Amino acid sequence: MEPTSNTPVEAAAAALATATALPMTASDEDILTLVGDLARIARSLGELTAAARDRWADWGTVTPHLQQAETLAADTTRCLSHAAGIYAFNTNRPDTTILRLAATGIAQPAA
Repeated sequence: MEPTSNTPVEAAAAALATATALPMTASDEDILTLVGDLARIARSLGELTAAARDRWADWGTVTPHLQQAETLAADTTRCLSHAAGIYAFNTNRPDTTILRLAATGIAQPAA
C-alpha cells in the first residue's frame, strides 16, 4: 500500500476543532477565517476524491459516486468562497446603510 499525505486531513481536523471552540460571540474576522478554512477543507476533499476516482477508475460502479462527491465538494468550495468574498466586500464598503442592516440582521434576500 502506498503512503498517503495526511496534511490536508490534519489541517481539516485542526480547522474543525477551532470552529467548534469558537464562541457565538466570535469576531467577524474569526468567522471569516473559519469560512475560508471550510472552503480549503472542501477543496482538499475534492482533490482527495479525484485521486481516489483516478485510482479506482477500473471500478465502473464506484466512479460515478466519486464523481458526484467531487462535484459536491467543488460546489461547496465555490459557495463558501463566494460567501466569504461577499461578506468581506460588504463589510469593507463605506455604505453605512448596508453595514447597519447587516449588523441588525434585517437585510434579507428578496423573495
